[in-house]
Amino acid sequence: MAVKHTKKLFIKALNKKFGKDFDLASQKTEYKRLGPEQSARKREFMEYAKKLEGKRGMTGYNPYVHCGGIPLGQRQLVPYKLSGSEYVVEGDDLHFVNNPAMQQMWDDIRRTIIVGLDMAHEVLQKRLGKEVTPETINNYLEILNHAMPGAAVVQEHMVETHPGLVDDCNVRVFTGDDALADEIDDQYLIDINKMFPADQAEVLKAAIGKTSWQAIHVPTIVVRSCDGGTTSRWSAMQLCMTFIDAYNMCAGEAAVADLAYAAKHAAVLQMAEMLPARRARGPNNPGGLSFGFMA
Repeated sequence: MAVKHTKKLFIKALNKKFGKDFDLASQKTEYKRLGPEQSARKREFMEYAKKLEGKRGMTGYNPYVHCGGIPLGQRQLVPYKLSGSEYVVEGDDLHFVNNPAMQQMWDDIRRTIIVGLDMAHEVLQKRLGKEVTPETINNYLEILNHAMPGAAVVQEHMVETHPGLVDDCNVRVFTGDDALADEIDDQYLIDINKMFPADQAEVLKAAIGKTSWQAIHVPTIVVRSCDGGTTSRWSAMQLCMTFIDAYNMCAGEAAVADLAYAAKHAAVLQMAEMLPARRARGPNNPGGLSFGFMA
C-alpha cells in the first residue's frame, strides 16, 4: 500500500510539473562533446602523434581506441583550477611528464645540498696552520666552480664532464656576517640583504650569525642518472679536492679525512630525509621533504 501511495504522489507531482499530456520520450537534446577534439591539448597530442607515426614507422597515441572503440571525450573534459590561484589549466598539463616546472622542482630538491665552511676552515687553521682570508675563500670558490660540475683539479688523469652538459651547476656562499659578505666576489655570493625584505633579512642574518655556508647545486644530469643520495657524495669529493688545491695540501695527509667527514656528514644539510626502505629512494629526494618547508 505504501508503494502504491508513493507512486500516486510521484505521478501527481509529474502531472503538476508537466501537465497530463507529457511524453518524455519525445523530448530529445543533443550534447555534442566532440570527443577528444574538444580539448586543445588532445588535438595537439594527436597532431604530434601523426608526425611521430611516420618517423617511427609504427602507431602510437590514438584516443579513438579508448574503451573498446568509444573515443575519449564522451563526457566534457573539464580543465582544472589551480588551488589558491586564478589559473585554469588543461588536466594534461598537470602530469609531471608534461610539466617542466614539476620536473625542475624535483631536480632542484635532489641536486641541492648546503655545506658549512667553518668546520673545514677550523681544520685548515688549527691542524695545518693555514691562513684563511677572504682572498683565499674567493680563490677556493673559483676553483670549486670549476670542479663541482665534474672537472679535475688534483688528479690529472681523470675524465671530465662536458661543460655544455653541466652548465646549471654552481656553488655560492651565504653568511650572516655583512663584513665577510662584502669581501666575497659578487658572482659567488648569495646576498641576503638583496634577496629578502629588510625585516626578513635581519631575522635570517641573526639566525645564521657569523657562520658561512655553501649552497651547492650539482648538475641536474647527475641526479637524473642517479638520485638525491648521490648529491652529498658528488659534492664532498669535489669539495675535498678543491681544498687540497686551494690550500696547497698533500692529498694523502690525515687532515683530508677531517675535511671529507665535514663535507659529507658533519657540516651537511640535506634537502630531505631518507624515505622508508620500501620506497627504494635514498636521502635528498622529494618524498622525504617535510610539509611546511616549501614556499
